[in-house]
Amino acid sequence: MKTFRALLVPLLLSAALPCLAQAQTMPPPGSVSAEAKAAADAGDLPRAIVLYGQAAVAGERGAAAQVARLALEGGDGAAPDYALARLWAGRAVEAGDSRGYLYLGQMAMEGLGAAADAGLARDYFLKGYEAGDLKAPRYLGLLDAASGDAAGAAEWYRKGADAGDITSQHYLGRAYQLGAGVPQDFAEAMAWYAKAAGRGDLIASDGIAGMASLYEAGQGVPADPAKALALYRRAAELGNERAAAALARLGG
Repeated sequence: MKTFRALLVPLLLSAALPCLAQAQTMPPPGSVSAEAKAAADAGDLPRAIVLYGQAAVAGERGAAAQVARLALEGGDGAAPDYALARLWAGRAVEAGDSRGYLYLGQMAMEGLGAAADAGLARDYFLKGYEAGDLKAPRYLGLLDAASGDAAGAAEWYRKGADAGDITSQHYLGRAYQLGAGVPQDFAEAMAWYAKAAGRGDLIASDGIAGMASLYEAGQGVPADPAKALALYRRAAELGNERAAAALARLGG
């Protein structure tokens, strides 16, 4: 199978991308980005990455960041290409899309394609936050947590949670459950887990599993093994690995 890099050589030689206002919404019906998303959803990542590249060159909002994401993640027989991801994340930034900063930050934080650099990662995430990216606070919180600053992490999670980032909502619920950087408060934990769970998809499944853990332990609510199992089962059906492990542990 061709590498993503080989598929994108013609686009790599294209002129600079148009500068666009930030947009992180669903691609409009009939756009090349919509066609690319359909290909990605169907598991045809080589086609998706080429279409997103074409959409980016044509000036469609968010497309360059999607190229970066797919190159970063790899799949469908193609290994991740961090150099390609870095290039397209940079192009996304040039086009005014804050999501590019997040992918650059992730690579710096995790040492993908180069040595890990927490300071550089923080700089990228801060730029994403200043540009209004709702996911940026989550990553700033993770950096604080990794450095032992639980209070700083919880503060960032709250910023992300208030902005509507589902994973930040889960992390904030977890902080309240554990008393990490905030006073332990099981009612607050349940409230944030429930908020995170609302969408009912794989991303929301962390919130569902969090709710289950409170019912399992009887934290802030009466212990209810049956309800805990039902919630773990629901999260596991959505693909949540933590919930699947809990089911195996509980014999459910």
